[in-house]
Amino acid sequence: MLAPIVRAAFACVLLTTTSALSAQSLIYAYNLTIPLVAETPSYQSAIYIHNASTGMATVSVTYNGATGSATPGVTTCPSVQIAANAVFKASLTTLCPGINPGSNFGVISANYGGCCNYMAMYSRAQTPAGNGFSVEGVQENFYCCGAPLREAIGLSRQAAAPTFQTNCFIWNADALRAGRFVVTLLTGDGQLIADDIVNLQAGEFVRLLDVFATIGAPAGDYSNARAQFQSITPISGGSPVTFVASCTLQNSTSFDADFRLAKYHN
Repeated sequence: MLAPIVRAAFACVLLTTTSALSAQSLIYAYNLTIPLVAETPSYQSAIYIHNASTGMATVSVTYNGATGSATPGVTTCPSVQIAANAVFKASLTTLCPGINPGSNFGVISANYGGCCNYMAMYSRAQTPAGNGFSVEGVQENFYCCGAPLREAIGLSRQAAAPTFQTNCFIWNADALRAGRFVVTLLTGDGQLIADDIVNLQAGEFVRLLDVFATIGAPAGDYSNARAQFQSITPISGGSPVTFVASCTLQNSTSFDADFRLAKYHN
């Protein structure tokens, strides 16, 4: 197995030589995003950053809070100093002490100076009882190649215990332009369940709580469904904005959950 620094160096070479890997994350990189972190009564995230380089790391951190949360919009957090080959751990409120008290959830972005400095990020969101889900830090070209679709699969809604609920999240990663996104729910064999357009302001992060209800799906249970997310031309014109989308499938009896990053395909 390649050592972390050797593996990271190899990844950095690939980043500079090909776009074929833009569809999904590279584990060690210099700029990473955790697509969902939380500090709420239901879930609290522990955030980990591994400095895989041979010297001290100064990592800049930005938090984008969701619309409707206690701290919506962009918060610039203090830089984090991490010793060589060490792993830093913090809660969201420790990492970003400037956020407001209350229910906070959103996106964490971190930058370590540029290629080729190497770090990895990971978070564990869990309830006070220990149920929860893990989210890896990702690095992507959030938009490329025309108008890509991103899909999250294996989604459910179930009224009977343990009462499954799917929540989805979209972040307009363009800090300057508003964007439009088509959200489509499909059955496992590709039949349409429901679709709608979601409009986001520049840099806005939103939660589609119970996405089946939010998008207007007919009443009833669903299993093996999938959600498609597509950035389309803004009303003001120009190219579609960059974005990140994801979903959580929540057991509403014990509040156990899992996380699905919406992944790119042509």
